[in-house]
Amino acid sequence: CLGKDIKNRSPHGVIYSSLGCPFSCETCNIKILYNGKPGIRYRPIKSIIDEIDLLVNKYGVKHLRVLDELFTISEKRVTEVCNAIIERGYDLNMWQYARVDTTTPKMLELMKKAGMDWICYGFESASDESLKGINKRADNNTADKVIKQSREAGMNIMANLIFGLPDDNLSSMQKNLVFMKENLFEYANLYCCSAYPGSELYKNVLKEHPKWLPDSWDGYSQLGYNMKPLPTKYLSSEEVLKFRDRAFKSYFSSPEYIGMIRNKFGNKSA
Repeated sequence: CLGKDIKNRSPHGVIYSSLGCPFSCETCNIKILYNGKPGIRYRPIKSIIDEIDLLVNKYGVKHLRVLDELFTISEKRVTEVCNAIIERGYDLNMWQYARVDTTTPKMLELMKKAGMDWICYGFESASDESLKGINKRADNNTADKVIKQSREAGMNIMANLIFGLPDDNLSSMQKNLVFMKENLFEYANLYCCSAYPGSELYKNVLKEHPKWLPDSWDGYSQLGYNMKPLPTKYLSSEEVLKFRDRAFKSYFSSPEYIGMIRNKFGNKSA
């Protein structure tokens, strides 16, 4: 996600402007790092800018990843951070994580102006039924709207999608692939559903179906040979994994995707 100049991928830096997330999606285990409860803590704006100053002025950082679990939680907060970055005139290429139901056109405009050319949305699924099953409050009407707003703001989009959610079947997973191809996201992370320790999903599976869990940590490795996804109400673990892998190949090898990448970022990127 480093733009057209792929020969110059460094110096690269990372920064947190907040810690935690106030939401309670059942597949997510991030709250185990923060006393096991949903919530968020913000760093002072001055502290954030001082750190960016250090990265830029001392280490020559050009590419900056904002690692907050959810950067777009507050329009007021995003406005303050982005305005502070804009005032300094940094020449940065940045990206951050967002939710479709917390991101606004004003945020997108300011983020783009500040140099945040990339935004990563946790869409998770193109099936509203599958989203409801994991307590994901967003829906695909909202997703469609924010995708349009992001494109209008000039943002590149990274999509996070999960195959094999508890209510998934072949039809709902196919919706994920169609959704990706219709929107031609600049990048997509394609995950199999896993019950990560610390998540609500893990607690439920451990109680009701402990044999579904991996025997070792490499069973949670999304692109590893020993990946062991959860089965769904309708599909086996093997069926989920095979579909995800086929979807990965289908999307990233499609002429439409390769052509889009070539047009946007040059032949060497494709």
